[in-house]
Amino acid sequence: MTQQEEQNWEVCCKGTFNNMKANQEHWNESFNWRRKISRDFYYGVFDARNPFPTDLISEEALDNQLNGQAYLNTWDHYHCPQFVGRMIMENKERYLEDYDLFKSIFLVCTQQIRVTKKENEQLSALTDPDREDYRVLAPTNLKYQHLGIKLYKRQEGKSRWKHSYPIDTNVLEIPEDLIEFEKKYLVIKRVNEPLTIIEQCMQ
Repeated sequence: MTQQEEQNWEVCCKGTFNNMKANQEHWNESFNWRRKISRDFYYGVFDARNPFPTDLISEEALDNQLNGQAYLNTWDHYHCPQFVGRMIMENKERYLEDYDLFKSIFLVCTQQIRVTKKENEQLSALTDPDREDYRVLAPTNLKYQHLGIKLYKRQEGKSRWKHSYPIDTNVLEIPEDLIEFEKKYLVIKRVNEPLTIIEQCMQ
């Protein structure tokens, strides 16, 4: 990571913190305010780019990379930054009074996984941050498992995806605060078969 990249995410993080702190009094005024403030966090995270790569890629995206079809791939911010923005504002006495804590969750949200554009659409469909009655159709830590997306990891020190190996699990490491917070928005959705793993998370 270069000094310029470090400076960029620090500026984005501090600027986002200041914006959210300045507007916190408006959070409960209307849906439009809640959408605006949570999207401030979303835009801050996206502007910070990818300072600490996970080196994770889905199996289908890896196939695309190795077969000259990288244009079919994209990046997934797998923590859903806009939803995390909501979590921060509903726990503002913690996150907006402790910049180091805010920075830690901000950096987590910059983490990305290389996926296909189709997979990204499927992952995005599991949440709907622009609804007042926000819904989560699969827990963040289990959404790759829910969609059957297998993950590979690029070898440390390597820049090409051909140096990737399958990892044992597609259950993601997610902050405990987020896992607990999203439970109240979790919706059981039955299509072809019961989502028993999601039901277990709600117990």
